[in-house]
Amino acid sequence: MSGSNKKSSRPEETEAIAPDRRRFLEGMALSAGALAVLAGTRGARAQPRMPPAPTVAQPPPLKEVAGKTAYITASSDGIGLGIARACSNAGMKVVIGYRNEDRLAKAMPYFKPGNAGVHAIKHDVTDRDGWTKLLDEIKGKFGNLHLLVNNAGAKTLAQASQAKAEDWDNAVAVNFTAIYNGVLACLPHFKAHGEGAHIVTTASMSGVVPGVLAGVYTATKIAAVGLMEALRVELEGTNIGTSAFCPGGVITDNRPPQERPPPPAGRGPSVMMEALEAGERVLNGVRNNDLFIFSHPEFKDGMQERFDAFLASVPDETPPPARAKAEQILAHCPIYPLEIAHRKVKRKSYRN
Repeated sequence: MSGSNKKSSRPEETEAIAPDRRRFLEGMALSAGALAVLAGTRGARAQPRMPPAPTVAQPPPLKEVAGKTAYITASSDGIGLGIARACSNAGMKVVIGYRNEDRLAKAMPYFKPGNAGVHAIKHDVTDRDGWTKLLDEIKGKFGNLHLLVNNAGAKTLAQASQAKAEDWDNAVAVNFTAIYNGVLACLPHFKAHGEGAHIVTTASMSGVVPGVLAGVYTATKIAAVGLMEALRVELEGTNIGTSAFCPGGVITDNRPPQERPPPPAGRGPSVMMEALEAGERVLNGVRNNDLFIFSHPEFKDGMQERFDAFLASVPDETPPPARAKAEQILAHCPIYPLEIAHRKVKRKSYRN
């Protein structure tokens, strides 16, 4: 579907889904009491309804990435540079978002000669007006943007019970509001050019399994994952995909292992994932239009425990029929069964 001017591989759904999704979001804003009233109302305004669940997952908008343009925030080092390198190696034009000149200078030699194009832009992701200027510069340099990777993050490791107001403000600004700033700036552009696009947000396993004493970081990462899920619901039927990338430990030193300083005495070699591998896994997720990109299977048991705790906490009782009927609009979300079916399809390795 990549490279096509079609806005959906299911054109019959495109016009129908948008207003239904809008009504769905309106329904989410209603309180439980309002829903009960709405369920019993007879008159001009009908109860919001979910559209019929599609039978197949949204096709990958960027299955073929060569020649397309990617912008990765905070990509002069660490995971961001790993993602940028993976995109460039796959033939994409890459725009690097950076804040530190020294880190940028060290990053540029990692891009292979003859690449499709690499351009760096100094960018503060918390500056909403700056996003508009950045998109204009990208279009002037490479044309349409196709892949937005919200990778910038603040590792505010303060405990939620002890954090100061400034800790919260900084973490929310970088780890959540900045993501929406990127969506606000780029989503209209993606819809306008119609060539297929994708939005990735680098969250963390802390956004799924809050197992560390870093409540501020955890809360913002959970919010980041939720935003990608919400956008997947709203953008179903378009050719714009979304992904939440939730990595475990990744080495942020992008130098080859033989060029890194030795680890502290007694610590031994690092066992964490290399940043380039993390980047290749992200790009594979984009090509397959994966809603969730998980790179560290060692977290699976902990994830299961959390999900089981949810289910164990649901009251073991039958809800009143009228209430149950009224709340069906909120009780199911079609993106999850679609993602399960999507994941059962055999695919290539992330290195292919």
